[in-house]
Amino acid sequence: MEDLSTQVAGMSLTGGASAPPLPMPVPVPVPAPASSTGAYVPGSAPAYVPGAPASAPPAASGSPTFVDYISGGCQLNLCVAVDFTGSNGDPRKPGTLHYIHPDGSLNDYEKAIQAIGRILAKYDYDQKFPVLGFGAKYGGIVRHCFQAGATAEVDGVDGIIQAYRSVFRTGLIMSGPTVFTEVMQTAAAHAVSSQEEAKRNGKQAYTVLLILTDGAVSDFHATAECLKQISDSPMSVVIVGVGAADFSAMQFLDDCASHGTPDIAQFVEFNRHRHDRLALTAATLDEIPDQLVGYFTRKGINPARAVHLDEEEVVVEPEEEEIDLSLAFGNDGEINVASSGHYNSSMNF
Repeated sequence: MEDLSTQVAGMSLTGGASAPPLPMPVPVPVPAPASSTGAYVPGSAPAYVPGAPASAPPAASGSPTFVDYISGGCQLNLCVAVDFTGSNGDPRKPGTLHYIHPDGSLNDYEKAIQAIGRILAKYDYDQKFPVLGFGAKYGGIVRHCFQAGATAEVDGVDGIIQAYRSVFRTGLIMSGPTVFTEVMQTAAAHAVSSQEEAKRNGKQAYTVLLILTDGAVSDFHATAECLKQISDSPMSVVIVGVGAADFSAMQFLDDCASHGTPDIAQFVEFNRHRHDRLALTAATLDEIPDQLVGYFTRKGINPARAVHLDEEEVVVEPEEEEIDLSLAFGNDGEINVASSGHYNSSMNF
């Protein structure tokens, strides 16, 4: 864990040209749970079979470690989900959590994405990340899981920031309540599909879902039940609390695994580590190594042989350009974010 937490460096966004308005986000369909495993399996991929024999060679000696799996080429896939509920405040007003700074400096959501995203991205080979949103209303319906950005995956951590900022040009209404279950189900389906595809190619894949939110979930029972259903998926869920809310109720996450189900979730309060990126990263990644090792050992999947990358295979991301957003707001109880005439209220989802 010390090696993970010491890799975070200073990051910044620099000026550049403004981006054109984007179409409305695409609602992400929520897969149905597999009846026998509790894991969510997307229809485009065959179901994962728990306990299937592993093709990887056994570990040389002793119990396998996180480093053994990463050295063997196990890919960590990062999926990010961002809270767009109205409790975050008016994003055109300085001091609110989603405020987009004209000088390109980062708000708290962006700081969390940068600090945590870059450390996880070092283990992601293709540098492509799904970005989801929840809590925004489109077409009069609150969407608890929608695609952020114009594509299903974005390139690099800078692409995550661009996708996040682009949501404010889509005519959303920042609404509520705060619901995690649909993004967790969608990410679990993605995690199972990725591991199944990796296994067919003699590889391994593990997903980390990063949920950034300003408050506690609205339905603790439904969230706990969902975590139990997806607990056998190759995935960790890291929930980062952004802002000054009372997050004590999120303690229920630590109780979800007390009834014999694997522990795949943890909560981190951003403000406790906001001035120390290394501490934030260490706190966020504290449980991921054990959760990854726990999943693969439960399935009897040993680490693959160590993979050595050539220097030219290492991806170095360019700096991100600043995106200038023009925001206009209504004043009717919810936060309406205009889209410069590109919002089509008659669109169906």
